[in-house]
Amino acid sequence: MRGSTLRVTAGWLTIAGLGLAIAWWSAERRRTALFQQLIDRAQHGAVAFASEDVAALTGTSADLNRPEYRAVKDRLIRLRAVSPGIRFVYLFRSTAQAGRVVFLADSEPETSAEMSKPGDDYPEAPNSPGLQLILRTHQPSTEGPLRDSFGEWVTAYAPVGDRPPPGAPRTVLGIDVSSADWRHELWVARAEGFGLIVLLLGVPYGAWLYRRRELAHSREVRRLSAAIQQSHSAIVITDIDRAIEYVNDGCTAITGYAPDELIGQPSRLLLPENADEVQRADLLRRLLSGERWVGETQMRRRNGELFTARAVFSPVRGPDGRVANLVAVIDDITDLKRSENELRIARDQAEAADRAKGEFLAVMSHELRTPLNGIIGFATLLQDTSLSSEQADYVGTVRKSGEALLALTNELLDYSRIDAGRMQLDPQACSPRQIVEEAVELLSTRASEKHLELLVAIASGVPAHVLADPGRLRQVLVNLLGNAIKFTPAGEVEVELAAVPLPPGPANEPRVRLDFTVRDTGIGIAPENQNRLFVPFSQVDASSTRKHGGAGLGLAISRSLVWLMGGEIQVASEAGAGAEFRFHVPVQVLENNEGLPPLPARRLAVISANSRARQHYATLLEGWGLRVDVFENITALPPTHVHDALLVDVLARDAALWPALLQSHRALADCPVIGLVSVTLPAPLRDSLRASFRALLKKPLRDSLFHAVLKNVLRE
Repeated sequence: MRGSTLRVTAGWLTIAGLGLAIAWWSAERRRTALFQQLIDRAQHGAVAFASEDVAALTGTSADLNRPEYRAVKDRLIRLRAVSPGIRFVYLFRSTAQAGRVVFLADSEPETSAEMSKPGDDYPEAPNSPGLQLILRTHQPSTEGPLRDSFGEWVTAYAPVGDRPPPGAPRTVLGIDVSSADWRHELWVARAEGFGLIVLLLGVPYGAWLYRRRELAHSREVRRLSAAIQQSHSAIVITDIDRAIEYVNDGCTAITGYAPDELIGQPSRLLLPENADEVQRADLLRRLLSGERWVGETQMRRRNGELFTARAVFSPVRGPDGRVANLVAVIDDITDLKRSENELRIARDQAEAADRAKGEFLAVMSHELRTPLNGIIGFATLLQDTSLSSEQADYVGTVRKSGEALLALTNELLDYSRIDAGRMQLDPQACSPRQIVEEAVELLSTRASEKHLELLVAIASGVPAHVLADPGRLRQVLVNLLGNAIKFTPAGEVEVELAAVPLPPGPANEPRVRLDFTVRDTGIGIAPENQNRLFVPFSQVDASSTRKHGGAGLGLAISRSLVWLMGGEIQVASEAGAGAEFRFHVPVQVLENNEGLPPLPARRLAVISANSRARQHYATLLEGWGLRVDVFENITALPPTHVHDALLVDVLARDAALWPALLQSHRALADCPVIGLVSVTLPAPLRDSLRASFRALLKKPLRDSLFHAVLKNVLRE
């Protein structure tokens, strides 16, 4: 399209350039012709004067009374009269001795203010190139347009009489025409030249372009018509009275009607017999107002069968801007609706199966862990009794097998929770250093059994306490350490912990990124196998399962937990060169639990049915600098909003009632509410409370976490 536009523009520019060139040539040609015509007139006028009359003139005011002057002047007047385009006709005389050019006579009447008298000097003579030329050469000449004291003129000069001897006076006839008329003639010549090119080239070129555009438009119309006609969708065009004017092949295929059976018929023929006329009238009104309608509706085939259709009704405006036609694009979505229904049923069944799976795993994990804990516990007790070496080996095998089975059961339960989206974090005050130390201590025995050096490096910038889920952090770290020890036959395993500052959180709380690194000198992992590490139930090769055991869930669970905590996990390794696993999570930095700083001076309300609990919470909060009001129940709260936050001791027996109670109390509309719940409160019930509480804390409270939550809530 761009290339075509450039070619068309180039064509017009070429024609315009050629037209300008011809216009210039025509103007130059006309200029030459006009000069020649003017010279011819001057020469013809010059020969009309009797030499004795001209010779008798002295070029002084005394000539005014001479009959020769009168004869010359009358001839000049007649000469101007027979040539309407001429403004002035006059005679000059040049005297070489005096170096003057004076008027002898002109064509102006004696009553004219512009009349030049005999002997009047022509002051512009030195600046008149044509006049100077004829005085030198005694040959006709032209000049102009030039401006003098009488106006702007184009002038022709012709000598009068024979060429005088050198030094003798010379008489010259001058003819002036208006420069405006002269320029008009040149512009007419230019216009004629340009118009000729436009007529010869521009008009045919424009006609060719118009024809080409019409042909392209016709092709587009044919293509559009073919596309509409062959569309699988039914396309129906009606007038504003809903009489059908056009249907395509798709309409025939969907409805079963031939085009001649529909054209001219009302569109109601395609609708169910019980179609709502009120809705149809409302739809027509909206379409006539220029609106577009998209939706699903019931339609009827030729055999009377009803089908579900997705339809788009659009108004089409005529040249006057009014709606002239209505266009409907209709698709039969009966099969689609059937498929959607089947998918909906399949989804419901899958969700039911998923719920059943989750419930089964939860029950089975409990049922399995109970006896396994018993087996492991009694195996441990047996190891402390007097056993033979063979018996000790048997008991050790039983204990290790039980621990392996318990770990697998826990992994399956975690994976099922993550897979179902039910895994929830439990953020609380914790020590990153303590998490690392506990994980290392937990696996130190296993590392010692393989004679591995277990190293720990914690950077000095790691905060003492952060707000995070210590259990899940420990779980990820234990999994990575366990794998490192498992796949390192000799050498060392190193754990590093560092902290990178982050921008403050929404409440301007300090935040850091904890970077955990587990590095080993083990067998390593080939790059082509690393993409399988985090796939559930997948290991690098089958020999790993036979040699080291495991279900291939640990790293998949670890990655999901890290993601859940807002972090990332990465691996860098080569076969035979060890492996390095890194993961980082953002956390909020907490102050040390010892000597927690005072909170902002705010007023809190505490609701608890237990009087001792009320006293405990009041004492704790007042120690942090808060004003506290205690109430036995929510009905005792004042009707107006006077508290900055509300602390509610939620008992299990009435936990389900609290959302409605909080909503019904108008004074709590803008008051943040913190709930204290029992650790044994069922998870579904606890989840149902989250929408009504700004925060839910488990009892017994951890002071550092409680302090941090209050600090954030009161800052909001």
